[in-house]
Amino acid sequence: MKLAKFCFAKSLTVAFLLCLSLSVQANSEADVSVQVNGVSGKLLNNVRAYLQIANLETDRNYRNYQVRYLHRQAPREIKKALEPFGYYNVDVNSELQSSANNRWQAVYNITLNQPVTINENQWTIDGEGRDDPQLKQLIKKSALTAGDAFVHSNYESQKSALMSRAIQRGYHQASFDQSQVTIDTDNNSADIQVRFDSGPRFRFGELTIVDSHLNQDLLERYARFNRGDPYLTSELSRFQVDLGNSEYFEQVQVSSDWQRADENNQVPVRVETEANEQTHYRYGIGYGTDTGARITAGIDRRWVNDRGHQFRSTVQLAQYESRATAIYNIPGEKPQTDYYQLRAELGNKENDSLDTRTYRLKALDVYSYRSWQREYNLSWLREDYSFGEQRDVSKVLIPGMEWRYISANDRVNITNGWRLNLGLKGAADELLSDVDVLSGYAELKSVWSLTNRWRLLTRAEIGATYTDRFAELPPSLRFFAGGDNSVRGYAYEQLGPEDDTGAVIGGQYLAVASAEVDYRFAESWRVALFTDVGNSMIEPNKALKQSVGFGIRWISPVGSIRLDLAQAIDEPGNPWRLHFTLGPDL
Repeated sequence: MKLAKFCFAKSLTVAFLLCLSLSVQANSEADVSVQVNGVSGKLLNNVRAYLQIANLETDRNYRNYQVRYLHRQAPREIKKALEPFGYYNVDVNSELQSSANNRWQAVYNITLNQPVTINENQWTIDGEGRDDPQLKQLIKKSALTAGDAFVHSNYESQKSALMSRAIQRGYHQASFDQSQVTIDTDNNSADIQVRFDSGPRFRFGELTIVDSHLNQDLLERYARFNRGDPYLTSELSRFQVDLGNSEYFEQVQVSSDWQRADENNQVPVRVETEANEQTHYRYGIGYGTDTGARITAGIDRRWVNDRGHQFRSTVQLAQYESRATAIYNIPGEKPQTDYYQLRAELGNKENDSLDTRTYRLKALDVYSYRSWQREYNLSWLREDYSFGEQRDVSKVLIPGMEWRYISANDRVNITNGWRLNLGLKGAADELLSDVDVLSGYAELKSVWSLTNRWRLLTRAEIGATYTDRFAELPPSLRFFAGGDNSVRGYAYEQLGPEDDTGAVIGGQYLAVASAEVDYRFAESWRVALFTDVGNSMIEPNKALKQSVGFGIRWISPVGSIRLDLAQAIDEPGNPWRLHFTLGPDL
């Protein structure tokens, strides 16, 4: 009897101690360290994202049995995490060790083995899109290729790209009839079977302009599509951008009304606009080493009538060159790029050699095609001028034409691009002119990135004028060199032939070249080294003048602000001259 009582008491003691131990253990905080071996990069990141044991909440206490349970789940989670990358036969060797203070070390050694490779890759397009070259090309350039590892994200990306491209091209009812991937883990292969039904291709329908202050014919000309053309979201986006850039509107909303598509699958397009302020006033002060200090004021009428005609006027008062300009613009057939323009100008220029007053009336016809712009113009010019002791008045009627081409990756911060300007103009004394003249001009600029931080900028200008009465030629039809955008280190338009008084009278020929290398040392800052050569000449074989210099550039939202210090090598005493300019590099 005593022995039984002793055994019973001993059992109670053991049970009590065991419960106490479990209670202490249950209230202890488990600290788990996880180590994954055998994978890296995206595979490792995905494994850690899937592993519950590697993502324990830091503010929660985990019991030991919970840690062991999560450890047992880890191999299955690891295998699941690696399947999207084509690894379906993964081996995982796992180990869990505990140490003092309830600390745990979980180690997972992964052997990837060979990935599942694509055996059959079958994509079929039904509907009107079966012969669409854009859809066919998208499938042809797919990252899914027989023999390659099957990466699930590539498969999903291909499906998403196909659906997105179809919607952009007007297949509004497109759907996947079948999208299936069969994984054979025994043969380590994947078979892809996708059947895509594009449905019908929709087309642009009626264009409706809601409550616009401009007539519908003008706004319809902004659209680069016609009723019945295949639907393209890119054309709709360009339409909205073109209207927004016209200055006519404060807000523009262009949308497709899919609910009103007709039996011919034509989708109406709706345009809602909010008018801009009709009159815009401009004021400014500035400084340029060519013009000196200047004050500018202007008035813009963003539209004069419901046909979208525009009027702009500007007055600039400057130390060396002042002018007043009035411009009347008439939208062309493609109003976003083409226009007709009437221009009236009054100018006055004074420097060490020249004093001239210019009166000009000019009519322009401007047409654009892709990166090209063509301009036909007709000017009537009267110029009252004096060179040193020579004083004269010249009147000429000048027909001319210009071609411009520009290709650049960015109009503000250019890393690669080039620009070409070509011009030809002339006058005849039989056609309301005081002199016979024919003049041609060409300019080429380029910007090339040498590295991520270094650029090379080059510029070349040539010009030639043919006349048998050069002395009667007004200054605006002569060539001058020197200044901020010509040969730096020399004063504005102060390179060229001189008369007996030392006044620069300009030349019949022009040749200018420049090479500049700059380095971007901060996000919006560059330093530059450059050399310029050039001159204007009566005869084309005269010596060219040269300068060297350095500068600093700040890349502002409106283009580079350039401060240059240049030395005129061929000037007596080799003086240095400061140049300040603002604008894009091309």
